[in-house]
Amino acid sequence: MSSLRLPKKASSGDSEENPSEGSEWQTTFMDTMTILLAFFIILASMADQDIAIMMGSLPPEAVDTEEKFDDPAQPLFFPIEYLEEDLKKSMREELQSGVMRLDRGAYEIRMQFSGSSLYASGGAELLPEGRAIIQRVVDRLSVLERQDFQLDVEGHTDSAPIRTVKFSDNWQLSAARAAGVVRSFLEAGMPATKLKASGYADTFPDVPEKDAAGNYLPENQNLNRRIVIRLYYN
Repeated sequence: MSSLRLPKKASSGDSEENPSEGSEWQTTFMDTMTILLAFFIILASMADQDIAIMMGSLPPEAVDTEEKFDDPAQPLFFPIEYLEEDLKKSMREELQSGVMRLDRGAYEIRMQFSGSSLYASGGAELLPEGRAIIQRVVDRLSVLERQDFQLDVEGHTDSAPIRTVKFSDNWQLSAARAAGVVRSFLEAGMPATKLKASGYADTFPDVPEKDAAGNYLPENQNLNRRIVIRLYYN
């Protein structure tokens, strides 16, 4: 007679595993990775926006900022336009007479003066009229709201050779004339840290000095004998 065999009772060491046990850490890990991924996406989008602004593909006004630099009521970061208008008003006489010429760049103003209005021929001592001109420039600059400007005084000559007891060539003459203007600025109260003198002789002519036949043009030579006061912001 066959006997009925019952299945053996499982021992305590052979219990089945619960599939849900041990998966909780995986859920937490996935949540953390999702948050980090979202965070890096936000950072990347902000960086792309900044790059687009710097490259010019995205106008700055497309981004909200606390300060609006294009607001006409706000002073310009480089107040060159305001400075040009002030100088035109205060130096009207010199501009109308042709003694002075004003040129504006993106970050600088060039005040150009005829050499004959500041110096005697072949000399480097400022004439009284020249000292008065420099004093008016100093007075105008002293009331500027932004005082972190620099002044580079350039001396230029014509190409005619010069040899005197005091100056052996045009390099010495142009440097001495530029230094004379700087000295006048100092005497008028301009800080020395703002000033620099540069002599260029005839290396940067404003106009051609000779005609097609090679003859000197006195009018053009006079234009090339000049002092340029370059005002700029770093």
